[in-house]
Amino acid sequence: MSIFTKVAMNVLMNNSHPEIDRKQCWNLHPHKEQCTDCKDICPYGDDVFSRPNLAKDWDLCSDCGLCVSVCRTRCITPSTEQVQRDLSQAGSDNETVWIGCERSARHNDIVRPCVGALCWEALAYLALNKKLVLDLTPCGECENDRCAALLRQNLARLVEFLGEPLFDARITLAYQPEDAPYQAKELSRREMFAHVGDTSKNGTKQLLRMLPGLQDEEENTIQPFRYVLNERVKQLKTATKTPFHYGVYLPAFNAKCFGCGRCEKNCKAGAIRFEDLPDGQTRVVITPWRCSECGMCAASCNHKAIDGMKLRQLTSLGPVSVLRFRKNLCTDCGKPIPADSADGLCATCRVKQRTKKRQEAAAARARERAAERAAQRAAKQAAEAEAAAATAQPAAETPAPPRD
Repeated sequence: MSIFTKVAMNVLMNNSHPEIDRKQCWNLHPHKEQCTDCKDICPYGDDVFSRPNLAKDWDLCSDCGLCVSVCRTRCITPSTEQVQRDLSQAGSDNETVWIGCERSARHNDIVRPCVGALCWEALAYLALNKKLVLDLTPCGECENDRCAALLRQNLARLVEFLGEPLFDARITLAYQPEDAPYQAKELSRREMFAHVGDTSKNGTKQLLRMLPGLQDEEENTIQPFRYVLNERVKQLKTATKTPFHYGVYLPAFNAKCFGCGRCEKNCKAGAIRFEDLPDGQTRVVITPWRCSECGMCAASCNHKAIDGMKLRQLTSLGPVSVLRFRKNLCTDCGKPIPADSADGLCATCRVKQRTKKRQEAAAARARERAAERAAQRAAKQAAEAEAAAATAQPAAETPAPPRD
């Protein structure tokens, strides 16, 4: 297959705008404050989003990636073209990748409307493959406060994930034009065509082929940037003797958890699951690369068994066990119940039992009242019968008058 045929097939198959998974949106669950981040940061705002989790017209969308980066639950999946643009530089021949915005006068490798349009997962993946230079020279004159706040948030999260030593070694923040001058590697014509046609050494292009339509057996949406970041972390862990530690936010489960499964049900990314062990215990397993760190699991827990999100240092983004406990089951339905449950019933069965008791008490009172009314009716009938008998007896005892 020729290069032009590949390009034509990619154009036909790839989408050019993000996709919204509404079932994973923060606003799907009740919260004190509704999230409008994607609608507020979009350059076209109301013209694209009729409401925060519903797009009415993608024709105006420039596929800048700001809505993807700002989404707290990662329910907005980037387009295939955006994923290829953001991650393709990981397979380039240059040792350093320059990233800047459209207002920069520097010749950068990756140009976006704002550097904050690249989410921290994409920046982390690029930093684990190449050295990065973030051209922040136009940021001092930028008047877009939302984009500035998003950039600060992404950089702060990137420092937490990589750690300060690795961040300083892999990422350079260029605030002045003379900082980190651009130096591109000159390639011959043969090297240029070989680079276009061949796959990269670190497998980036192979990962990009796997991304479109990537879903698991439970049809949970997979965030592509977290997927490739997980693959890269696994490669580095295998290749290095001393693995790096990465900062990942995970739900902080406490001893109040009894395995009701509410958090597992509300996590639309499929990052939480409960596993029953052979020894009778149950453990909570979290998959960090699936977790969007949104905190929806903590917000949905009615028993205060999750103390928010806690930063943990992990050597991989694969499944990790965070809690073990022994389940207590309801004596009626077999559902998990808290350990301090005195009656051994779950809330549903407790309500059913109370309702049943009230119904039985009401039925008993109804029977008593029916028996009382029947007794009163019988007593009344007996009294009426006695009165009628008493009235008939004097009439029978009165003698007949004599005949003349």
